[in-house]
Amino acid sequence: MGINSISDPLEIFYNDNELDLSVISDLSRRHFRIISSHGKFLKIKDRINNSDQLKKKLINLRPKDVYYSTSTYLNPTTVGPRGKERSILTKSGIVMKNDISFDLDREPLSIRNLEKARKDCKRLIDFMDGKGYSLKYIAFSGSKGFHVIYEDKEGVSIADPFEREMEIKGISIDSAITVDTRRIIRLPGTINSKTGYACTLLTRSQIDQPIINWISDIPRLSGSVKIPSFTWPKFLALPSLFSKKTKVTPTKRIVYTTFITSSVLGTKGRHAVLLSFKNRKFARVIRKLEKAIETYRLTDIYVFRSGNEIQAISLKTVQRNRYQKIMDFVGSNCNTQLEKFGRVAVRMGPLVNSAMQEIQKPAEFVKLLKSFGEREKNYVSAGHILFLERHGVPSVEYPLIHGSAEFKLVDAEIKV
Repeated sequence: MGINSISDPLEIFYNDNELDLSVISDLSRRHFRIISSHGKFLKIKDRINNSDQLKKKLINLRPKDVYYSTSTYLNPTTVGPRGKERSILTKSGIVMKNDISFDLDREPLSIRNLEKARKDCKRLIDFMDGKGYSLKYIAFSGSKGFHVIYEDKEGVSIADPFEREMEIKGISIDSAITVDTRRIIRLPGTINSKTGYACTLLTRSQIDQPIINWISDIPRLSGSVKIPSFTWPKFLALPSLFSKKTKVTPTKRIVYTTFITSSVLGTKGRHAVLLSFKNRKFARVIRKLEKAIETYRLTDIYVFRSGNEIQAISLKTVQRNRYQKIMDFVGSNCNTQLEKFGRVAVRMGPLVNSAMQEIQKPAEFVKLLKSFGEREKNYVSAGHILFLERHGVPSVEYPLIHGSAEFKLVDAEIKV
């Protein structure tokens, strides 16, 4: 039985959306490959000279995925599979130019991981700008990350594309950035079958903005994957969670949330003072925190509330033993975490159910316990200052700041 072309979502998409190939130089020297509707990896045999020509083929073939070569060839129609291209002396293997292609992914798919990939992308662009490379385009891959394509300023000084690939892979930027010089890369303007989102060209201005500012504008198929805000560990098997003596209470439901950790990144073993209290009277907690400021000479404490929980953050950085004493002094509910995990995490994100619906708002800032005398004397965490600002809470100005301007979040599932 054939495909009903009237209702086929891919045909509708390619009919309704323009295919802009202007960012791809020497179009007729590229070869194009597709994954067919039956899952076969096929090559388009004709030379592609313009966008309209390829668009007609996509409407007719309705491929799941579309790719193009990052190298240009003397005769692209005769280029064979990668394993058969070894000789550059054959007609099919003569390489004219190479693009430098970067494929930046963060797994698994989530808005948070896409935001991390976006920051990787910005660092990469800054690095390559500094090296004098000419940017051809930036694209959202339609799934877990971004493609960044540059003109190869070295040309084909190394003729063998395999040796050239190895040279390009020697570029060192950042441990989170992978140099991917694959022969083919997803074609901008075409659908990524993993999600139903289109691989979409982005401007520098867009890549400078958070994902949430533009992700809703990305073209997609109807019924495309809903990208979750967070990523969660897979459920552990029941035997690893419960011993035979433990009663399982199925009435509790699994929800998802985000925790901020105490680790001060960029320092050796120092922590910001994060505290958590559950089912406590607010006034009693505040009195205890005020005593902790006096006893342990803490800097200002930022107090938050979320449901029946109270969270408190002092930006002062302390060593592990000191931190444990502070938690024991105030009776923090997270006072066993330091020994178990080497850091403390307190919940600051919203509670989200399996349908990605928010069932409880993020922790809300309610009070600042001031500590004027300690602001000038103690180092505070740069990363946690940034976290407060991202959480909508401008911090007090502190003269002594250390650590990197980064903070670590942990996504987790909990039972409520």
